[in-house]
Amino acid sequence: MDKQITFERVIDVDHKKAFEVVSNFDKYAEFIPGCSGSSLIERKHPVEIGRLDFHVLGKDYFIESENILTNNSININQITGPFDHFKGSWVVKKRDEFSCHVSFNASFQLPFLLNAITPQSLIDSFSSKVLNSFISRLT
Repeated sequence: MDKQITFERVIDVDHKKAFEVVSNFDKYAEFIPGCSGSSLIERKHPVEIGRLDFHVLGKDYFIESENILTNNSININQITGPFDHFKGSWVVKKRDEFSCHVSFNASFQLPFLLNAITPQSLIDSFSSKVLNSFISRLT
């Protein structure tokens, strides 16, 4: 069964700045907890291929993804990585001159053994820390 992450927040920051932070994944290692490396592998607008390296609970993981960018969204599809599958999306919508609505949604499935030993509370806690790191970066 797929696990879900859903995040929505109104942020008092210009929508262009917010989208810049979420779309520049090659800078994620600077502020995401556990992210030990982030790199752009290929860019052929509107598609980017990127890699994120993580050190979580004493283990190293990586995910390579295809990211399709529009003016205000990013659709993320895992190419290789720790998940059986992972699909996610960022959407940044302008509310007014000084605020925007930011949302992140993901659907993923962990491999059977990892799923069996990973409680939902750990997934929720890690997801919350990662998403809050974006908010901190923006404000």
